[in-house]
Amino acid sequence: MVERGLKSVAVMREERMARKFGKPTSAFFLLVGGGVLAVIIAAYLTSNRELDAARSDLLSKQRAAAVTVGKEWGPVRDLVEGIALENAREPYAGDLVKPEAATWDFRALPGIYLRLRLAQAADAATLRRAAEDSQKDGFSACLLKGGRAPSADAGAAEDRPWNLRQAYAAARVLEDRWVSEVKSADNEMRLRVFRQQYEKAQNTELPLAIEIVRRAHFFLLVLDEDTPEAKAEADGGVPTVEQLQTTSHPARVVLVSLKTREVLARLRRTAEGRFFMAGEHAMTDPETRAAMQRQVNNCALAQAVWGELKKP
Repeated sequence: MVERGLKSVAVMREERMARKFGKPTSAFFLLVGGGVLAVIIAAYLTSNRELDAARSDLLSKQRAAAVTVGKEWGPVRDLVEGIALENAREPYAGDLVKPEAATWDFRALPGIYLRLRLAQAADAATLRRAAEDSQKDGFSACLLKGGRAPSADAGAAEDRPWNLRQAYAAARVLEDRWVSEVKSADNEMRLRVFRQQYEKAQNTELPLAIEIVRRAHFFLLVLDEDTPEAKAEADGGVPTVEQLQTTSHPARVVLVSLKTREVLARLRRTAEGRFFMAGEHAMTDPETRAAMQRQVNNCALAQAVWGELKKP
C-alpha cells in the first residue's frame, strides 16, 4: 500500500495522538483521587447519620420502657438488694422469727428466690453479677414443696419461686450499663445485636419481669458462708455455691413479705444430711455423689428452717 502524504506529516500526526492519549498526568490522578475520597466521605457521613438515627430510636424506646416497667421493677430490686446487703454484714444480727411467720403459708404463693455466697453480697454491683449465675436448688425445692427432695439436682422444682436471676435478665435493657453499651456501638452490626436484645426483652422478657414483680408475695434469701472445708474443695481458692452446698457450713436464711416489706424471719443454721446407698452396686461417680450430698444437705437445711418457722 502506498503511503499518502509526506512521511514527516504522518509522523507528526502519530506524535500528536500519543500526546493526547498517552500516560495519565499527576493532575489526572489528583482529580480521580479527590473524587474517590469525596465518595468515601459522603458514604461515611451518610452511614453515621443513619447509625445515629437508629441508635437514637432504640434509646428512645428504651427510655419509654424504663419509665413504665422501671417504676414497678426498680423499687422491688432496690428492696431485695438492700435486704441482701443488710443481712450479709458482720457480725450476724441474730435470729428473728415473727409470729406472723407461723401462720403465713407462703409456700403456696409465688415468690422470688436468691442464693449467693455471703462474700458475693458485698455491694449491689457484685450482687447483681453473682445473681446472673444463681440457680434454684434443693433447699428451695424442699422448703417450698413440704420437705420433699426433688428428683434431680437443682432442677426438678416447678418454675416457682422465680429466681432473681430471671428478673435481672428480663430487665437488663433497663439498666444504665446496657444504655452505655448501646451508646458505644460504633457500627450497624453491633447496634443490630442490641436492637435484637431489646425486641426480645420487649416481647417476652419485660412482660415476665412485670409478672414477677406484680405477683410475688415473698422474697427468700440464702447466704452461704465460706468454710475451710469448702475452700479445700476448691483447692484453696474461692469455693462456688455448689461446693459450699456439698459441705457442712453456716447459711443465713431470710424470709421477707414483699407486700408489707417486713422481714418475717432471719435464721442462721448449719445443717448436714447423710445418705446411704442401697443395693448391690455402690455409687462411685464423684459428680453424682456430690449432687446427692448437696440434695440431702439442702433438704436438711430446709427442714431445720421450716421447724423454726412453725414453732408455737
